[in-house]
Amino acid sequence: MRRMILAAFLVLCAGAALADEKLGIILMHGKEGRPDRMIDRLALALGSAGFLVDSPEMCWSKHRIYDKPYGACLDELDQAAARLKADGATAIVVAGQSLGGNAALGYGATRPVKGVVAIAAAHSPERLSNRRDVRESLDKAATMIAEGKGDSSANFNDTNVGHDLNVTATANTYVSFFAATSPAVMPANAAKLTAPLLWVAGDNDKTQFGPGYAFAKAPPHPLNRYVTVSADHGGTPDAGRDAIVDWLKELAKQ
Repeated sequence: MRRMILAAFLVLCAGAALADEKLGIILMHGKEGRPDRMIDRLALALGSAGFLVDSPEMCWSKHRIYDKPYGACLDELDQAAARLKADGATAIVVAGQSLGGNAALGYGATRPVKGVVAIAAAHSPERLSNRRDVRESLDKAATMIAEGKGDSSANFNDTNVGHDLNVTATANTYVSFFAATSPAVMPANAAKLTAPLLWVAGDNDKTQFGPGYAFAKAPPHPLNRYVTVSADHGGTPDAGRDAIVDWLKELAKQ
């Protein structure tokens, strides 16, 4: 009898162990950022919690900014996912801060991931395109495209958390990030998610418009969470560390 009980217990334990996914986290930095800034402490915390982490340099880093269209930037994440799976990940979670959070939504809307983590997710082309300076650049890009110069580079207007800047990109690339119909529109991408969404927002972050903006557009899921932390835009990854780790542990059991 004792052997039967012990055997049943071991089967249950084995089943519970198998239920926990080995999560691989793709963690993206924000605009003009890099993997070793703002998200580096979060990456360390995730690794310490037992998750596999890949933090690629994205095409909106200070070094690379806009060297590819939005969709091609997302395609690069397939390589990060492959690396994580090669390291033993059984499921992929896509996460990012600022424009990286925007991209996490974009990737989650087009790939079968386990979960999506949007940290201070920002860059709203449907709003940015109403700014006069951005509208002027979009008109310039549209003219270039109409003239068959969509793959030619030019200077365009951009902004990053209240800081205006000038960027060099092809007309097609600029439109892919800034047009009102861009594939980077967060409410539209949130509505296409098939995985649960964790959105972490700072209470002193002017880029955050509340849960009604995009989070509420995500399909219902028991693990959907909108978490507010005491932080500004750049401080949100650190302030949200515990909430992110706890949510991922819960997700791994699903």
